[in-house]
Amino acid sequence: MFPTPAQAATPGTTTALLGTYGFGRAAVIGEAGKAAGAWESFSVRSGFAGDDLTITYSPRTQAYAAEMKVYNAAFDQVADPQAECQQVGTDGVEHKVWVSFRCQTGFVPSYTLFVR
Repeated sequence: MFPTPAQAATPGTTTALLGTYGFGRAAVIGEAGKAAGAWESFSVRSGFAGDDLTITYSPRTQAYAAEMKVYNAAFDQVADPQAECQQVGTDGVEHKVWVSFRCQTGFVPSYTLFVR
């Protein structure tokens, strides 16, 4: 028998569904969030409405000391990068992955998710 992600998690962490995102996008968001240190691990499950992103993370009640870049949503990769950035940011606040966020547009046509 193999441990489930919740059983294998570090003490003090929790495993929860962050949200459902466009097909192929949950894996991109999951990998970027893990690389940024926002969560410990992630898994993706495809469904009828999109891909579910489940993450293992340490819930936060205080902001990070410095703003952290989580990922970019580019216009050539997603139909509405601003809406996706806002959704991921909101989902993270609701689940206490971070306490606040902002989506910033840059020189390249994209939105970057920054969290605290």
